[in-house]
Amino acid sequence: MTTAVRNAGFWRRAAAFGVDALWLFSLTGVIAIALTGQPWPAFGDPGSLATLAALIRELLPAVVCIVGWGRFGRTPGKLLLDLRVVNARTGEPPGYLRALVRYIGYFVSALPLGLGFLWIVFDRQCQGLHDKIAGTRVVMVEDSEILDIEPASVV
Repeated sequence: MTTAVRNAGFWRRAAAFGVDALWLFSLTGVIAIALTGQPWPAFGDPGSLATLAALIRELLPAVVCIVGWGRFGRTPGKLLLDLRVVNARTGEPPGYLRALVRYIGYFVSALPLGLGFLWIVFDRQCQGLHDKIAGTRVVMVEDSEILDIEPASVV
């Protein structure tokens, strides 16, 4: 017996995003302080520690999201809240290219006052603009998926 995949709603997705933003913001701040003594150093001379810290601040979240979504369908925040990003057509992890497009789509979703994110509330598939652009959706993870076991069949 298989169960239908449930799309993740706005608030659960927002909470997962918040968890990821909090730990990534904290980690990049600690790295910046360790390198420069400042939590938000500006780009400086090429090769300077300030430039390195600023690059880490900008690139680490992108790498975490693209690798997490592309390979596993999850970031730590989505893992904590039992969510998974999947290819909207196949249900498989989206792959790195689709994850990159989804990450870029986050900026597109944010541009019109965040309406691309708010679209999740009104869409039947609970897809934001970034999901529509990338061909992804976010689904709830069943217990059997977490444990990597097949659902029990009814005899």
